Amino acid sequence: MAFLFVDGWGLSQDPRSPLQALDLPTLQALTGGFSSQLFAWAYRVLDATLGVEGLPQSGTGQTTLLTGTNAARLLGYHQGPHPLRRLQGLLREESLQVWSQARGLEVIHANGYRQEYLERIRTSRRNLLSAFAYAARSAGLELRSLEDPLALAPAFWDAPEKAGERLARLAERHDWVVLENWALDYFAHREPDLLPQRFSELDRFLRGWLEANPSATLLLTSDHGNAEEPWHLQHTRNPVPLIVVGPLAATVPPMSSLTDVAPWVRSVLGK
Repeated sequence: MAFLFVDGWGLSQDPRSPLQALDLPTLQALTGGFSSQLFAWAYRVLDATLGVEGLPQSGTGQTTLLTGTNAARLLGYHQGPHPLRRLQGLLREESLQVWSQARGLEVIHANGYRQEYLERIRTSRRNLLSAFAYAARSAGLELRSLEDPLALAPAFWDAPEKAGERLARLAERHDWVVLENWALDYFAHREPDLLPQRFSELDRFLRGWLEANPSATLLLTSDHGNAEEPWHLQHTRNPVPLIVVGPLAATVPPMSSLTDVAPWVRSVLGK
C-alpha cells in the first residue's frame, strides 16, 4: 500500500474553486467530480473539524489520521503545524508507523529532503517535523535525502507521471510506503496564483500511478482544507477527500471522519 498524504486539500462546490475551474481529469474521474456525497466504494468524504471549534490544523489533523485518536479533542483545540509534546507522545505510542514496525512490516517514508533541512532537524532543540515525519522517525525509519535512490520529491516533479509510476513500484516492493505532499498547503498560504500548477502536477502524478497498473493499493487523503479556496490564505472547515484505488479498495468501510482512516489501515495491513 502507498499512503499519499496531500496537505491542505478540502472539497468545495464553489465555482471559483480550482476543483471546479481546472481540468483535472484523473482526480475528477476518481471522485465523481469532487462530489460532497458518497460516490463509490473507493471514495469517501471525511469531516476534518473533529468536532472542535476553530480552523483545523496540520498537527492535530495528521496525528488523527495516523493514530485514529481525535487529537484535536484530546487537546481541546486544533494545533499546528508541527506536533508538540502531547501529540508527539501519541505518535510515539500509536502511530501507524510505530504499529507497523512492531509487527515486522516493511515500511518506508519515501519523502526526499534537502541535506541542509536534515541537518537543521538534527541540531534543532524544537521539533521541525510534520506528524508524518515525526512518526517515521519514532518508528526508526530513515529520513532520506533527495539523492537517496529510494526517495521521491514530495512535489514539483519534472515528470509527474514518472514520479507516480515510481511510487507504484516502491509500493509493490514494500508493505506500505508513505509520501507526504505539502505543496498545495504551502502555495495556498503563500502563492495561491500558482495553485493551478500544483493541482495539475498532482493530477498527472495520479495518472502515472494508474497507468503503472500496480498490484499495490493507493490511499490518498488530506488533513484539512485550504487550497480549494485560493481567494483567502486561511485553512477551511471543509471536508476532505479520501480516495482508495487498487485491490484493497473493496474493503473500505463507510467513513465520515479523519478518525476512521487508521483503524482501516490496521485492519488490512494486519492480516
